[in-house]
Amino acid sequence: MRREHIVGVMLVLVPAVLAAGCDGDDAEPEWPVEPDVLMLFRFEEFTSASRTDGGEIALRSLMGKVVLLNLFGTWSSDCRRSTPLLVSLYERYRDQGFEIIGLAYEQTQDVAQTKRAAEAFRDEFKVPYILAVGPGILWRELQQNANAMGDLPTIVLMDRQGVVRDVFEGLPRGREAVLADRIERLLAEPYVPLAERGG
Repeated sequence: MRREHIVGVMLVLVPAVLAAGCDGDDAEPEWPVEPDVLMLFRFEEFTSASRTDGGEIALRSLMGKVVLLNLFGTWSSDCRRSTPLLVSLYERYRDQGFEIIGLAYEQTQDVAQTKRAAEAFRDEFKVPYILAVGPGILWRELQQNANAMGDLPTIVLMDRQGVVRDVFEGLPRGREAVLADRIERLLAEPYVPLAERGG
């Protein structure tokens, strides 16, 4: 599949791994029945992100929910195509304890410009979930723990305990059911607060 390349440094501190981009032609790759990566790890350095509408979103505030992190670029046709699907999934599962955080990675180091682009994207696609500026440290942790190559969109699924369970690079047409199945499996798992686990 032809890949578009991210030009230059996307944000301050974004690692070189982001040099791999995300767009492709009409030939869609086969999406595995299993996720690209099935891992069990928690983010250590990535703890929060700057919301595009002001304030911060902290990972700790999401404990008890199944969380989908959508790493996207407003300039990417693949990301634009997948957004209506994510909006649909959010609306389907939000009342069951499901949350999506869209993390924008733009072709600029200007955080204010990234926020403006993401907010325009929100308006265009009527995105109901939180959008934030994607921090570079998130990519570094994904590279270290899941061998992520920097393709956009990259989808990270976290369980109710805040553990990364699945990492998908790309979201080809026709694989929506696979992602929905992953979400439903995680929603079916109980949430055991840390204090009750004796941690």
